[in-house]
This record gives sequence, C-alpha cells and structure tokens, in this order.
Amino acid sequence: MSEFKGMSVERQGEEYRVVRETREAKIEVGLGFDAYRPPRLATTLPFFDHMLEMLGWYADLNVDASYAALTHPLQHVVCEDIGLALGSAARQVIVDRIPEGIECRGDGHAVMDESVGFSMVSFEGRSNAFFTVADAAAREFVEGMQTVDLVAFFEGFSQGARATVHLRLTEGADPHHAWEAGFRAFAHALRAALRANPRRAGLTAGVKGTLD
Repeated sequence: MSEFKGMSVERQGEEYRVVRETREAKIEVGLGFDAYRPPRLATTLPFFDHMLEMLGWYADLNVDASYAALTHPLQHVVCEDIGLALGSAARQVIVDRIPEGIECRGDGHAVMDESVGFSMVSFEGRSNAFFTVADAAAREFVEGMQTVDLVAFFEGFSQGARATVHLRLTEGADPHHAWEAGFRAFAHALRAALRANPRRAGLTAGVKGTLD
C-alpha cells in the first residue's frame, strides 16, 4: 500500500518493490537487503544510473530503478519520481522494523578525490530537503544532466519517505566528483538510519511517537 495515488509498495522477503504509474510514466524501484548482486538500473539517464549505483554500493543495499516514459521523458520527472518511489520503499522499511527497533536517523560523510560530501536523514514524518551546494556541484550541468534534476531526486525521496534530508556539497573542482561524494554521503546516512537498534524497539526518531 502507499499514500500516493498510482503507487504500490510490496515486500517480498528482504526486498521491497515499488511500482508507480502516472499519466507521464511507469516507474519501478527495488530496495533489497539480501546478499549483494549487480543493480538493475535503466532510468534513461546514464549519470543518474551511476549515482543510484553508488547509493546502493555505499548503503549496502540492492537498489533497482527503471523508468518508462508515457508522454515526455523529462529528466526532472525521472529523478523526482524515482526519488519518490525509493523514499516510499525506505519509509515502509522503517514502518516494518520499528517494532523490533531501528535507528530512524543517520548521518554520513564521504569523499571522491578532491570532493567532500555530508548528509543527514531523519525519518519522523516531516518531508523536508535542504541543500548547501557550492563550487563544482553548483554548476548547471554534470555529465549531460542539469544539477537541479539531481536535487529533485532528493526532494522526491524526502516526500516519499516523509523524511528530512540534508545534503552539503561544499568542496570539489569536478562536478562529477562533487555529486558522487554527495550520493556516497547520503548512502552512508541512509545505511545508518536503517540500522537495527533493539534498544529503540517501538520508538520513532521523534518523541511524538508517530511517523504521521
């Protein structure tokens, strides 16, 4: 089930599959906790595929994503909708694991050569995405993509996950390196947030005790 129209979230063992169908496209994503396997990525955007590959690699997750356009194959829609679907999968993981105890929030930092990224994520029912982007990461384009569309991925994730996401990319001379450091950092933050913590059984990230 999902709170978003046209979206379904299903669990199959240790893997969560999300399908979202709109007038614009059909999106399918997977978020899995089984042993490593090569990701299945076909978003139509090579650099975005590469970034999602980094997300799965550094978060120790199997991440799949595909996008089939039904109208206009707009990059912004590709990134935002896949973020929304992936965030919905992560939210379901949180919901399923709260009874046994899960961190629900995490942070991480990463490097890619000269570039440094830092990220924080907190699943507590508040959809927010905040960015500090400077130097090479602030350039308009990276590997044929507009950087604002990469931002749209994190915005979509925060909406689907009902989570607060922070991303800071303040160092770097190469935009590819800068954004890859950011995705690596976000992956570390997500891995920390999804980590089991029996001490927090039945507890959420916020003291209000609900994800709504």
